[in-house]
Amino acid sequence: MLRSSIQRIPARFVYNTGTPVSFLAKEGTVIQQDLVYEGIEVGAAGLGLIDKRDSQMYYRVTFTPDGRLTAAIAGALFPYANPTIGAGIFTDTDITGLVEGQDGSLDTYSSVALEKMPEMFFHPNKTLLGACSWLALRTSNTDWSGANSLVTQANSGGTFTDTGFTNAGIVTQNYTLSWGSVTGFASATDFYDGLTFQPAVAFEDDVPARYGLYNKRIKTVGGIVRGIPLGQTRQNILAALAAQGTGAARGTSRAGTGATLTITGADASTPLILYGAALMDQKQAWGITQLRQGEVAWMATPTITSGVRGAYFAVAAA
Repeated sequence: MLRSSIQRIPARFVYNTGTPVSFLAKEGTVIQQDLVYEGIEVGAAGLGLIDKRDSQMYYRVTFTPDGRLTAAIAGALFPYANPTIGAGIFTDTDITGLVEGQDGSLDTYSSVALEKMPEMFFHPNKTLLGACSWLALRTSNTDWSGANSLVTQANSGGTFTDTGFTNAGIVTQNYTLSWGSVTGFASATDFYDGLTFQPAVAFEDDVPARYGLYNKRIKTVGGIVRGIPLGQTRQNILAALAAQGTGAARGTSRAGTGATLTITGADASTPLILYGAALMDQKQAWGITQLRQGEVAWMATPTITSGVRGAYFAVAAA
């Protein structure tokens, strides 16, 4: 066996070859491809399980981006911030995804769409983005038997170099939070261990008999910001929670307590806005090894204007 047959190949991921958005993986992580396989068990009485018949075969590509957050990257990684409920994340026009290896290899996925938006970390010693995942399905209106309907693997044609990459593009800095005109939070608030944003999206699958998984339709979207505030009184947090006193009642609208939450970087950028942010969690702990004020969390509750729902959140370049 030749030593060269053992391969360790860094790569970049490129979304939408029509308008390319390029990602390198964060140091210490990989771009991971996994085959999603489901089979239908076939058996006979007295013989037991004798076969599996293919039901689903497609790919999932997962990686943690290097940490850059340009406008193009924000658009590619957070496309469901203001969704059309019921819309498919795949369309009749396929968008390809490329994995381009440092050795010149090129894997072309015939039709990709973002499945999992990454978490965001607002901390001076952390890069901004967590792991994201992409679904790679078959070309639209193409049978399983179609040549390269799912992926094409080539040993040449790939370009690893990302000409848009710069060291300064990976931003690490201090961040503060402001929350409408809520007492104690109207001006910049610091947090003990920074802030975390957890976007969420749920889907309904289209699974026609001929093709298997063919699309995912947006069912719900949400977003939660978490952190341990500094300099806030317990009383301010309790009042903002609206869990007791005037206006508090079982069945009260949480959206009615919401206000726009903005996370601002030291460079004055605003990489995240959470709309209608309403407190949904408050923790305390007592002990010498613990901060008394623990984590609080806000959830997005988008506004409705003339029957039209607004965005849940907005992610911008950092």
